Amino acid sequence: MEFQSTHEHLISQSITIYNDGFGLVKEVREVPANKEVTEIRFMNVSPEIEVDSIWIEGLHVLEQSYTSDLISKEILLEKYINEIITIENEKLNKTWKIRLLSVSAAIIAERMDTGEIIIDPVGQLIFPVLPEGLLTKPALVCKVTAIESDAKVDISYLTQGVEWQANYVAKINGSTLNFIGWFQISNNSGMVFSESQLQLAAGKVNRYKNNLPLVTQSRLFSIAEEPESGFIERSLADSHVYSIGRPVTILNKQTKQISFLNIQEVAFRRLYKIDAHSEQAKVVVEFDNIVANKLGMPLPQGVLKVYHQDDSGEMVFIGEDAVKNTAVQQKVSLTIGRAFDIVSESWEKKRDRSGHFDYITYIYKVHNQKSEHVRVDVKHEVFEQMWEMESSSHDYELKQSNELEFCVHMSSGKKVEVEFTYKVNRRTEE
Repeated sequence: MEFQSTHEHLISQSITIYNDGFGLVKEVREVPANKEVTEIRFMNVSPEIEVDSIWIEGLHVLEQSYTSDLISKEILLEKYINEIITIENEKLNKTWKIRLLSVSAAIIAERMDTGEIIIDPVGQLIFPVLPEGLLTKPALVCKVTAIESDAKVDISYLTQGVEWQANYVAKINGSTLNFIGWFQISNNSGMVFSESQLQLAAGKVNRYKNNLPLVTQSRLFSIAEEPESGFIERSLADSHVYSIGRPVTILNKQTKQISFLNIQEVAFRRLYKIDAHSEQAKVVVEFDNIVANKLGMPLPQGVLKVYHQDDSGEMVFIGEDAVKNTAVQQKVSLTIGRAFDIVSESWEKKRDRSGHFDYITYIYKVHNQKSEHVRVDVKHEVFEQMWEMESSSHDYELKQSNELEFCVHMSSGKKVEVEFTYKVNRRTEE
């Protein structure tokens, strides 16, 4: 005997969506006691289910399979090969019985009244019943032992076709910025998640590369979700999980945005950075992900778009950059553009050899044409392995073993030359 489990038997449903375009679906379904039931068909599962990921608890399952042999004209005809069906021709007001012989290239049939062989008969094909095993929707089919009492069955599986990403928007207003974060969720799995608990997992989970989805789908449309969504962040294994405190409905082929951050007056730093390839300084926005700065939560990777509001209230877009996965106590650093009024040029001034040493002098010439005082960080990379600084016009910080950074404070209209000499030990190269 067969029992069909549908949405009517669903007690709860949740989905955890990972960064790499897949999700973990968890359901609890009620199965009534019935000792005669030997097969349960769990309907309304994802068409992109990964069949090797299915985990069922609460039943003694002897055999399980995913069935996607869905009804279609071609499949229905194949099922009725050598069977008798009816042809109805409304124009002639006639009906007759035929036996299907072949449907590969054309419908070839035998008329039961005359024994004639006909090809592609004209009329409506009428089938007596739907063949056994043919479904209108995909199903997870389980052969089970006798169900002695009412059971709550836990079903978990992975599905392709769901993904999420974080999007951020910041508006600079004076010395602070207002910061908004959105979780953008796309459901292309062929399944509707109705009033489901939603979790988003940030972090890298290793997947076997040949683990491919059963079905490929496309197309999205956008819909915005109301703010004040109440996400809760917590650590789970080596990932961070963001859980929303209310049920969420995500339709198939839908992209939904849910607000998870809305913070006012975050302190930030505007920096200008130059390297050997710069003609104009890079514009960098930095802020600290700490509680004292009204943040202090792990920020998942995503793109941040930055707007600027001037004294007259006009708001303009000034650039965007990717936010990396940022833990608490780390800083967010974004390169949002090039400074039109801070220009630079650099060159190697001279190179002298004395014994086993080369003495290399380098110059960065920076011109601040802005109307205010600025700080410019000049980065220089040393490609030689064994080197030592001899002299420098400005203080510097050693960022890495071969990377220097000079901090230069410049008044409006000022030109500054950063000049330094380092020696390279060539003996180690001989």
